[in-house]
Amino acid sequence: MLTSVLAALLCGDVIFAEPPETVDRVAVIGASASDGFGAYYWRLDDGTRVRDRVDLAELFRSASGESLVVSDLATAQFFANPAGIGTQIVDRTIKSDPDVVIAIDFLFWFGYGTVGIDARRIRTDEKRLAMLEFGLELLDRIDVPIVVGDIPDMSAASGGVLLPSAVPSEEMRTRINRRIREWAAERDRVVVFPLSDLHGRLGRGEAVRIGDQLLPAAERDRMLQRDRLHPTLGGLLAILAELDVVIRADEELAERMPPLEVDFETLRTRIRGYPPEDESKIESEIESEIESAPSRTSE
Repeated sequence: MLTSVLAALLCGDVIFAEPPETVDRVAVIGASASDGFGAYYWRLDDGTRVRDRVDLAELFRSASGESLVVSDLATAQFFANPAGIGTQIVDRTIKSDPDVVIAIDFLFWFGYGTVGIDARRIRTDEKRLAMLEFGLELLDRIDVPIVVGDIPDMSAASGGVLLPSAVPSEEMRTRINRRIREWAAERDRVVVFPLSDLHGRLGRGEAVRIGDQLLPAAERDRMLQRDRLHPTLGGLLAILAELDVVIRADEELAERMPPLEVDFETLRTRIRGYPPEDESKIESEIESEIESAPSRTSE
């Protein structure tokens, strides 16, 4: 065997495999969680306090040290017509030519909601499962690695921002997640993001460890907004930290993806512009200003 290798080397017939191409372009696709719906926060901009909103694409870009081109293709309007809007998002994703697609909540409204295929109302479990298959078929059009989230238990939002009829039963949710994992297992390019498990851990009020870091105790009760559906800035940071764990656990993605800064406090400081030790003081001043501001009356 050694003789053959040496002969090949001498003849110039050995072709060395190129190292895997580094990820340069990422597309974030999905619904309101990825879109940062309601994820407002205060930041410092040249010493001035500014109220701003953050989304998962911006966090991903910041975590990469601005080394990645990240396309934000998520929309909070996904719920209105999942089949139609999902098709448009996938069309735009293919045109953006990403190296990797992050689809944490892309399938959410293919499992939840009341609007089915062709914008017809979902009335049976069979229609809900058919809707899921439609969403999976859309993702099948994307031929690059995909990190896709499963469906979390958001029943706490039922009767509030979610209509009770939009929330699948526990049995149906289990069937949906089983199908997502079966579908992913048949495709080497697909990795499942355990959104259901992460949401459950964040909601227990216990110590939450993601990768090598323990999330700050003060943040555990502030991962979701008051509607119990959408993540706060802290919730998005937790999603990003878990996303890094998922990426590093996949051999191909781990080799191709540049390092991500997912330390909770470091990245939050990078986004907000001031360190954690100044947070209480600054937010206290902001609250005081809001309380002392004159109220407006309609004209």
